[in-house]
Amino acid sequence: MASRVEDFFSFARERYQIKLKREAGEPGPWTTDPILQAYRFCNIFREDDKTTRWFRSNITEPLGHDWPRQYMAAVIFRWFNKIETGELLKDLLLGSWDTEEARRRLYRRVSLEKVPILGAAYMIKSPPGMNKVDGLLQCIDAVRERHMDLVASIFNYQTLQRAHEELVEFPYLGSFMAYEIVTDLRHTPVLRNAKDVDTWAAAGPGAARGLCRVMDVPLGTYRYQSAKDQEPLLKGMQRLLAFSRGGLWPAEWPRWEMREVEHTLCEFDKYERARLGEGTPKQRFSLSRGK
Repeated sequence: MASRVEDFFSFARERYQIKLKREAGEPGPWTTDPILQAYRFCNIFREDDKTTRWFRSNITEPLGHDWPRQYMAAVIFRWFNKIETGELLKDLLLGSWDTEEARRRLYRRVSLEKVPILGAAYMIKSPPGMNKVDGLLQCIDAVRERHMDLVASIFNYQTLQRAHEELVEFPYLGSFMAYEIVTDLRHTPVLRNAKDVDTWAAAGPGAARGLCRVMDVPLGTYRYQSAKDQEPLLKGMQRLLAFSRGGLWPAEWPRWEMREVEHTLCEFDKYERARLGEGTPKQRFSLSRGK
């Protein structure tokens, strides 16, 4: 076993232990690792993140088995990716979407209340020459026009990969955001039975670099945008998933899927850049205060 595989899972276990200790009410700091004390890292399981928890409890769980509304709610929410905007549009996400009513509310939030409507976790693109409100609503309406066909396709194929491929065909809906949407749907009746949760993930640049570090090969060996490199990239991640079930991840903890491999590789790359002095994460984090 490569020593870097052990390092990867040591990082993952320590990060999850921090979450468990914090939720148990233990006083911080919850780790002796100086990097984990100093910088903000995502949870091992995306479902534990604050924004995702809000979306699940307020939108996806109430929507139940309503596949079309589940689909569009995920698309709309992730295009803004902000709890406060979700609260603003909550009744429209749960009921009948009304673009003009959404426009009125969003304009009021931006123009009068001067409150941001977009989250900062990833870059959100919109058509050039348009303000964010009109541009994003135009993008959302483009998906709405086809969403029943997209839901039917998911029903027929039941794979994360196919759902992702169809989403990235829409302008200004990139691979990262499409993967966020698909991951939301994976935890709803829409994609709960997807056949490829243990075989496929949409690896981005951070995950590709992370896999290079874990496999102890030069950075750039796995190029996430290269069709040629997709198979070895996926095989490397599948290998790590197998290791997670072979003793390197406690069996009593929640089970990993390929999403957790991809997600943690990206965070491991962030950790290694800080450790090696190649750069530091953007957000600092005080574990003693939990902020």
